Amino acid sequence: MKETPFQRYYVTYDLTHLQGIDRFIPAFASSDIGFYPYQVGAAMFATRSPYHKGAVLMDESGLGKSTEAMLVIIQKWYAGQTRILIAVPNLDLLLQWQEMLAAKYTIPYVVISSQEQLDQAEGTFEQEGIVLTTYDFAVQNAELVAKINWDLAVFEEASLLCSVHKEENKEAKVLKQITEGTFKLLLTGTPIEKNILDLYGLMYFIDETLLPDEREYMARYFRKPENYPELGEIVSKYCFRTLRSQAKQYAKIPERMAVTWEFEQSDEEQRLYDALQSYIDQPVKYAFPEMNPYDLALMLFDLAGSSTAAILKALEGIAKRLESVPGAEAERQNFLQMCELARGVKIDRKTELLFSALEKGFAALEKTGANRKAVIFTSSRATQQYLYDLLKDNYRTYLYNGSKKYQDIRQFKAEGEILIATDHGARGFNLEESCFVVNYDLLYNTLKMEQRIDRCHRLNQKNDVLVLNFLNKTNMADVRKLELVNKRMLVADGVVGLSDDILGDFTADGSKTIHALPMRTVAQVEKDYAEILERFAEENKRDVAAAEQALFTSFNREVARQVTVTPQYADEKIRKVNDALWGVVKGFFEEYNENHTDCHFAIDEDTRTITAENYEELPTLLYYWSNGRSKRYQSLKKFKNISLLSPLAKGIMANTECSNYGIIWVNEELEKSSIGFYTVDIYAGDKPTGETYLVLVGKTASGAVLSEEECKRILA
Repeated sequence: MKETPFQRYYVTYDLTHLQGIDRFIPAFASSDIGFYPYQVGAAMFATRSPYHKGAVLMDESGLGKSTEAMLVIIQKWYAGQTRILIAVPNLDLLLQWQEMLAAKYTIPYVVISSQEQLDQAEGTFEQEGIVLTTYDFAVQNAELVAKINWDLAVFEEASLLCSVHKEENKEAKVLKQITEGTFKLLLTGTPIEKNILDLYGLMYFIDETLLPDEREYMARYFRKPENYPELGEIVSKYCFRTLRSQAKQYAKIPERMAVTWEFEQSDEEQRLYDALQSYIDQPVKYAFPEMNPYDLALMLFDLAGSSTAAILKALEGIAKRLESVPGAEAERQNFLQMCELARGVKIDRKTELLFSALEKGFAALEKTGANRKAVIFTSSRATQQYLYDLLKDNYRTYLYNGSKKYQDIRQFKAEGEILIATDHGARGFNLEESCFVVNYDLLYNTLKMEQRIDRCHRLNQKNDVLVLNFLNKTNMADVRKLELVNKRMLVADGVVGLSDDILGDFTADGSKTIHALPMRTVAQVEKDYAEILERFAEENKRDVAAAEQALFTSFNREVARQVTVTPQYADEKIRKVNDALWGVVKGFFEEYNENHTDCHFAIDEDTRTITAENYEELPTLLYYWSNGRSKRYQSLKKFKNISLLSPLAKGIMANTECSNYGIIWVNEELEKSSIGFYTVDIYAGDKPTGETYLVLVGKTASGAVLSEEECKRILA
């Protein structure tokens, strides 16, 4: 039976006004992505109210915050709110986002992160696609960005913005100003990097009126765990955090096995260490006249603990600086002598242990079927270069420190064995191809340590993850880091929640411990995951609500109660949506063929493909946005895999008009009936909430009222 324009309009309106969980169906129907209920829950949390000025999605790193952000982006785009900005800290993360969008989504995007790209965009950030840019380029072009009335601004690695309330963070201040009045979505797995003031900054970036001023906030909440519930009540309206431990019942997240290898430095290293201590103990120090001994000790011993190469570079720099300081010749000679001691260390004790750990670690990975890949983190570029020079002849080794190109990360993922990264590589990158993380240097900051590990311990990781930390127990800086990591781990777990241990078991023989770890094979990980899905099948179908263990509402209960979506539900809904969409598209082209002679379209019902034949000129709506081309629009003559977000479908639905009435005959015993179609818009007071409901009402000729389900059945 041929559909009438009335029916086609009703179906089109239904497809463009999906409600509740179904608002996110276009994302799954149009994209090559999987999803988990907590990700839908996070997206619903972020879009639940038109009055909020923003939200912070702060899942533990590696749980797919970018997927959650894309759900929000696609829902906005689908609703016609297409002025969307994505800002990331650097070009390398921008490239990762660009790759993700190109590989997994059909939504158009435009990259504007250089003057050349801005010129190609005709000097404006107003584009027919999502705009991707970097923090610094947005700030450089603040006036142009501020001209746009953005519907949504997404900030990746938003912990970099948490000092927005402080005068020195001018970049964060400008980013806040140029997106004022815009709904802001902040993404960070480390909402508290230093202390609870970081959380204050994130909230301030969204809306400075949400919390009391900084002084009052610190007085009430800093080191006041008894007041955390009160703070949690406030921030839970804007912050959503999921832990790996909460997601494991339906997401494949392998286990983590952490080991801390304790060692003592060599005799040569100890002589250098003693010389440093003697200098620190001197009452007069020309190189550091105002620095207190404790802070100086932490600084110098931290460098020595990283590597002899790192402390040598620092000592040489200090000696050079003292050349121009009057009266400092004796001290300069002291530093030159310490340089000689450093050069006398041919290879660090920690480096020898690293060689052994890599050998044992790679052997263990080989047994499980895992990739022969390791990511080594260090705080020092000097240490990074030192390790590279030692490892490059035996392993396919790559560096990343922020100044290197993203191409090095790509090559490591594709063919490398070792990636040596500074903490620039700990922010945002997906390195799930590797399941071996080495913290060559410890950090003072617990969540930054977690951030390093989460580059590999994340969704899509196929293997159990091996984490190796090195601890020089004869170095006071390493010992102090250990104390602070333990303390801050307790705070972080109590405030935002942590799923896994960072330090693990302590051992004096890391090689033996690594060899004995019960790491599972890839097949066993898959088998165990299948058993978990089966065990929790009923629970997952009913709900994804989880206990509120942390300061924030992890799985906000009001959202979680609504999130009963399962992959099975989504598959069925996607099928229905795509069936309905095909009916609209097919009807459009059938009508076009009847009413036009300038172009004929072949309609293949089996493959759901539309092909233009015998055309003089294609209709305007058959032109689509082409990313990165000098010619902005390209035409297509063949359409397949038609989705709700495709330009073709959007064009057809936008041009679908409703006649006042239509007449249909159904092949069924049914009394003559009338059906009316209404829309109901929901208001809060005099303000629209953005919620619109479709209502079908009907009656038979004899006056019997038809239910909405009966109306739908007749129209179908």
